[in-house]
Amino acid sequence: MKRVVENRIFATCNADEFVGREAELERLLDHATATGGLAMLCEPSAGASELLRQAYDRFFVGGGEVVPFYFEIKPSDVDAKTLATRFVREFLLQTVAFRRSDKKILDSSPEICELAELAVPADGYWIDRLVETCKSDSRLNDDSSFVRNCLSAPLRAAGHGAKSFVMIDGLDVLPELSGGESLLAEMVSIFSRGSVPYIFSGQRRFMFGRTTLPTMPLNCLKQADAGELVESLSGSKGVNVNDQTRDLIAIQLGGRPGAIRSLFAAAAEHGVELDTFERVQKSYTDEIFGGRIGRGFDTMFDRLVPSVELQAKALRLLGETHSAGDTGIPFAYWKKHLGLSGDETSRLLGRLNCAELIRYESEVVRADANDVISADRIAARIKIEGGSRALIIGEALAANIRRAPALMARVYRRNSALGLREFLAAFDGSMVSRALIDYGRFKDELKGADKEKIQQALNDDNNKIALPQIVYTANAAAFYPQLAEIADAERIAIALGTDGDGKEIAVIAAEVESKLEATLENANFWCDRLEMAAYHCGFENFKIWLIAPEGFAKVALEALICRNAYGSSRKQAALLAQILNAKTATDTAAALADEYEITVPMGEDTEMIAAHTIEDIAKRHNFPSKAINQIKTAVVEACINATEHSLSPDRKIHQKFAVDDEKIVITIANRGLRLADKAAKQVEPQEGRRGWGLKLMKGLMDDVRIEQSDDGTRITMTKFIKTA
Repeated sequence: MKRVVENRIFATCNADEFVGREAELERLLDHATATGGLAMLCEPSAGASELLRQAYDRFFVGGGEVVPFYFEIKPSDVDAKTLATRFVREFLLQTVAFRRSDKKILDSSPEICELAELAVPADGYWIDRLVETCKSDSRLNDDSSFVRNCLSAPLRAAGHGAKSFVMIDGLDVLPELSGGESLLAEMVSIFSRGSVPYIFSGQRRFMFGRTTLPTMPLNCLKQADAGELVESLSGSKGVNVNDQTRDLIAIQLGGRPGAIRSLFAAAAEHGVELDTFERVQKSYTDEIFGGRIGRGFDTMFDRLVPSVELQAKALRLLGETHSAGDTGIPFAYWKKHLGLSGDETSRLLGRLNCAELIRYESEVVRADANDVISADRIAARIKIEGGSRALIIGEALAANIRRAPALMARVYRRNSALGLREFLAAFDGSMVSRALIDYGRFKDELKGADKEKIQQALNDDNNKIALPQIVYTANAAAFYPQLAEIADAERIAIALGTDGDGKEIAVIAAEVESKLEATLENANFWCDRLEMAAYHCGFENFKIWLIAPEGFAKVALEALICRNAYGSSRKQAALLAQILNAKTATDTAAALADEYEITVPMGEDTEMIAAHTIEDIAKRHNFPSKAINQIKTAVVEACINATEHSLSPDRKIHQKFAVDDEKIVITIANRGLRLADKAAKQVEPQEGRRGWGLKLMKGLMDDVRIEQSDDGTRITMTKFIKTA
């Protein structure tokens, strides 16, 4: 059933559906009580306008002394005078509506001279004076004074007790207006003279360096936040999703809130579920070829390239640029095929760069490989022009369905990467044990040892190595695009800095895929390509560092030494990150721990399945036999309690086992009666192996915690490894 919207004013979605932006919204609301400006540097399609509109609605509904004012700059403003006229009218209209607590006024279209009559008595005088001043400037054809007086309206209002919170959106549109280039500087000059808090919002590549205001970045939603939005829309729109399709939608749409909402709106309108990859891709393909997502791209692109003649050429060049990958296409190629002068080509590329359809630097044009929506819509527009629409859509759908698992796999690989850029940046000239870098030493002396022994050995080791002092890091493909063809960007990085002797040095690090110890062939393959990158970049002094999950075979290590390279295991990297306190993409604790999950049905001695499972896990992690038997018994007792006393409606026991070098943490959860509602039965030992209960669990394990939930019980038990 459709929800009744009562408090939505400028926002396009309900407040309870606006998820994933709590921190950003809170910062905007806090800024309203401050002074001075804040520049929002926004990634295109990050939902900046909706964020500002939601902030406006919160203020309007909440009331108070501060008048919220939201103004969006539009291409239809044409020139500075038209924009200024609309600015002052919108400001007065919103002020009157807020001060009268009547949002219906916002939907009316009163003349600007009528607003004083609608205002509360305290505002009538200054509104009349402001309108008269602007009219006088207009009659005198003094456009500069007219624009300045109109834009100063919030400051004049504040002088009469109507303090406002000004939010100006779409500043990146200004260059499209006649006289718009100088308007941003005029706005900064005007508002910096007053105490009115204000927000200037625009695309980040346009805003960067144009003001000295404090900045607030606004990027597209991270996967977790985008997934939360997907789940919210699934509930509100009545469109089913599952965990897999939730993640696919979040990833494929790049965390763009508007695109995600468009997909769900279309699915709801057509009565389609989004609970399989095929259904998601069917709805997505329809959206790309003729839905809101496709139309949204077209609106933006047609504004950036208004000439119909140029649009076809620009689309084909964008398609070629996407196909070229990180190698990109030279500026000269774009210039030739657009048929424009150098300056005209630069201006067009500048607009496309600002909108982040391309990345234009060093006379090379590149596309963002992660921008799936733009690549798909560009391809759709190119193909539709010269072929059968039905055939083209069918082929695109088939390709999108095939792509979905690969897209997910790429993200899984990226999420499991160490985050080499951040890792290298944390080197900071530190002195560390050579065993943290040299896999040969680590394998001979420390592999398989417990955590305490490893830590002690590293601390006592006098064979230290000085890590470079790093000043700059980047994904290696930014230096040498060919590397993007052999690995994900996050898995190869280049760092520039100085070594212990003060000489310039480049460190080229890469994560190597290998199930077992990496072979000689694998090591040589990577050294060949990373050395080529070093020579291409002109690095005279460089060091190669390869990291493989299980380290390197002896013959591979010998080859690495001959090639002035280091080879390490993933375990070494995790330990080094821990020592450096590096903020790697993979949390160090998680890198040192394994997690297992199982769900078993209640009854029929299924607790023994759990017991055998935890026994295998504990043996894998070298727990002593006595501890394993204690853990097994505790798990059996927890399962028996859940089975016999919970009255569980689904008759399932969910178990998670998290193991690291120090301990094992076991979580057993079930639905049904809570232990607080019905205490677990304590029975005597003569009843056999069953029923020893919580008392025995607490005696067997080092820590036992009973956590009550809204429905059921969760028991968390911890067993530490006792070292001699």
